[in-house]
Amino acid sequence: MALILIFIYNYVQISRFYINKPVFHSNKISNDLRITQISDYHENSLIDKNRLLDKILNFNPHIIVLTGDIIDSKTEDIDSVLMLIEEIYQINKRVFFVIGNHELRNVQRDRFISKLREIGVIILDNENTVLDINEYNINIIGLSFFASREDYKKVIKGIDIKNFTIILSHSPSRPISYVSGIEDLILSGHTHGGQVRLPLIGALTVPGQGLLPEYDKGVFELGDTILYIDSGLGNSVFPIRLFNRIQISNITIRN
Repeated sequence: MALILIFIYNYVQISRFYINKPVFHSNKISNDLRITQISDYHENSLIDKNRLLDKILNFNPHIIVLTGDIIDSKTEDIDSVLMLIEEIYQINKRVFFVIGNHELRNVQRDRFISKLREIGVIILDNENTVLDINEYNINIIGLSFFASREDYKKVIKGIDIKNFTIILSHSPSRPISYVSGIEDLILSGHTHGGQVRLPLIGALTVPGQGLLPEYDKGVFELGDTILYIDSGLGNSVFPIRLFNRIQISNITIRN
């Protein structure tokens, strides 16, 4: 009986996604800015895709960001993932993507990126863009997975720091080491929140940070910059979650 209950619990954790709804504040915007973040999907065929689309639609985000590992390194059927992204794109055509380590390792990486571009997704690979939303501008910067300090310096050169500035980076580890404070919000994934978490302790381990990591899941303050780490919509290596349901994030920025 105990094994059955453990199986049911874990199945819920890896298949029934939670919607996190963090709210941040900035005096650089005059009206609410709504962002849907999807990270570390890893081709999770267990989720209810219709419910996912419905939750995004009801939130009505101004932008949708895909912060890497949307496919797994072993994903063979990328077409089903592309179909989901196309449906997401039909909800809102301001969809941005930064690459994760699993896309980099997948043999179909180039085809996947090419198909994303065909759909209309904006790929930001050490690049930045400016959006006009609700009559104010926001900067969106996308860093590659292996972005160096020099890459970061080049991509932020010349941006208008009066605009609200968002950095998209699959892994939080690199930007943590070289952010300059001009960015208002960093959106990352990669850690999966550790997948296995313990009450009062948090994640046992995450990639790149080892045991009992400091930056595992949720909100962190880096001076005046907010780092937000989404724990992901899928799983890799082992389909196991403990005290850490899969999730997406519907983020609101308010004045």
